[in-house]
Amino acid sequence: MDDSHPVEPDTHVFTGTITAWRSDYGELFTDSGVTVPLLTRGLPAVPVGTRLTLVARKFKPLFQIERVVKRG
Repeated sequence: MDDSHPVEPDTHVFTGTITAWRSDYGELFTDSGVTVPLLTRGLPAVPVGTRLTLVARKFKPLFQIERVVKRG
């Protein structure tokens, strides 16, 4: 992958619980036990403890959220 393109073309789907959410950074603890770092800039706040499924793209080294699919 060319380093001049910091966002990977493929998306990933993650389901889990939000463990941190600030204006620019968040973390999702997935059902498989992995903590996924998230770029949250420009998105509405999500309370810690919220379960959700989201679609994201790898944005070195974070994941940029494309859309939240499901909250629950």
